[in-house]
Amino acid sequence: MRRTDLIFSCGHSMWIIAAVLSVASGAAMSDPKGPLIGAASNFSQGRTSTTLPFTQAIGVTDLRDGSAWSRIETTPGIYDFSDSRAIFGDDLQEAGIGFSAVVNWGNPLYDDGRTPTSAQGIAAFGNFAAALAARFPALHSIEVGNEFNGVNFVNGPIRNMAPLERAAAYVPLLKATAEAVRKVRPDVRILGGATHSIPVQYIGTILDAGGADYMDALAIHPYTTPAEQLVRQINVLRQHPKAANLDIEVTEFGIKGADLAPGHFLRNYCQMALAGISRTTWYPLNARGDGFEPLFDAEGQATPVARAIQFAQAHFEGQPVSAFRPDPFTYGCRFGNEYLVLWGEPRNVVPRAGAQVFDPTGAVVAGPYSLSPDTPYIVHRARGSVLRGARLKGQSLVADSFHQFEYPTGTESRAGTDPFARFARRGTEIIPLPTLPGQEASGTPWFPYRGSVLHRPMRLTAETLVPGRSGSGPIEIVHQLVVPDSGRFDLRVDLDVPDRSEDGISLTLMRNDTVLQTMTVEGTRDVWLRAITFEAGDVLDVSVGPNGTTQGDAVTYRIRLYES
Repeated sequence: MRRTDLIFSCGHSMWIIAAVLSVASGAAMSDPKGPLIGAASNFSQGRTSTTLPFTQAIGVTDLRDGSAWSRIETTPGIYDFSDSRAIFGDDLQEAGIGFSAVVNWGNPLYDDGRTPTSAQGIAAFGNFAAALAARFPALHSIEVGNEFNGVNFVNGPIRNMAPLERAAAYVPLLKATAEAVRKVRPDVRILGGATHSIPVQYIGTILDAGGADYMDALAIHPYTTPAEQLVRQINVLRQHPKAANLDIEVTEFGIKGADLAPGHFLRNYCQMALAGISRTTWYPLNARGDGFEPLFDAEGQATPVARAIQFAQAHFEGQPVSAFRPDPFTYGCRFGNEYLVLWGEPRNVVPRAGAQVFDPTGAVVAGPYSLSPDTPYIVHRARGSVLRGARLKGQSLVADSFHQFEYPTGTESRAGTDPFARFARRGTEIIPLPTLPGQEASGTPWFPYRGSVLHRPMRLTAETLVPGRSGSGPIEIVHQLVVPDSGRFDLRVDLDVPDRSEDGISLTLMRNDTVLQTMTVEGTRDVWLRAITFEAGDVLDVSVGPNGTTQGDAVTYRIRLYES
């Protein structure tokens, strides 16, 4: 692990911090690199004459598409690729574009067209995948299923199964596909899991049922994971022995909104690189009518997020990557030795001589510069280390419940470097909130979270919390912070209580044993307590409980402490 000492100003004083330049993102990745970048196309759903030329014009060389099993196999064991929705692989090969294909759904010839569950249907599913692999040299990967842990892309008996039962039923499809494809094209990668989000229990069920033997990489769609939490959640997944060294691909991610998309791409790309993701696929290539930002518009012009991807392909893809975390509220990735991607809570940035600053699309940005939590800067310095290409000025933020969220390894309330002790409290009884894997039971999040199996649906994530209630009374979710220094501080608590909450929630703020404020909150509320005097070692408690019933109390929250 390499380190360098950088000087930053924090609050009223100067201090020196060792900025960690490489992080352990899982046992599998000792030398992470910028992932291969692709896009999700839909040629298998019917193509237009302009889609492929537009794709070539913006420089996309890797796609993820579907497959039309029911159009290709209309007679058992006979594969006819003459349909326009089946032959697109030839066009991609001619254009020099590689692709992965999703095999999903069913065929009316087997199991009445439902997601296969019979031995005959499962074998036919695998044989069809092998026929695809044999027919299209440009096909480099086959992804088995699409968001199989949900109900939107499965049907028949499998759709009615509980998630973990569905995970077990998925393994025969994965096995049949891997065995059939490897016989005809052992070079084709088999992508398994095919999950929406990062449901560690669901994935673990697949791995424990033998699925690890039949996949070359795990495919995930981390739509529910903020970029800043991705490495932490992948690290929880890596704790499963069969996932420790498993390659991972993000085969879908994206966002709605042209203004948000470039920053969303770059922040996620940085964190995916640090998490050891080998390939990532932007959704979608072309507009789908669902609002997600495509790579080209109706006239074929590259969108802002396409320009961000083009810049990343030119300068980041395949480059060694290391983390830059000068403090808990600032994020960065160094690609090679010339480029630094940088974002975080607002603070001024002063470029040094010889450094250039770009926005996520690769456009030069004129100063003055201030960090943003949503839109990264790209700092380029051709001579010398890029880490000395900019100076970060001070900020007053002391603690932040989102940026400092960590997953405990046991029942400890304060996890890792998290300064907040996070636990549940019923009267004077402390209820631990250990790490739970995600999708292990009905109504649980599809990613790792903190909770109690005895008090569901009570839970805590980096962004949301759900208080509880039992026969003996309400159960609060508590964030407890020991203030490290004496002085005056501003406390900010942001709460967004959904309209479906029956009676809102209760909020109590305490310093040691003294109540500073208590209130009922409904709707959206930003609570500020300014210029509170703390002595070093004082304890700040922020407690959120039910205001009677817990019905609908899934609260979006954030707690921040600033120097006044």
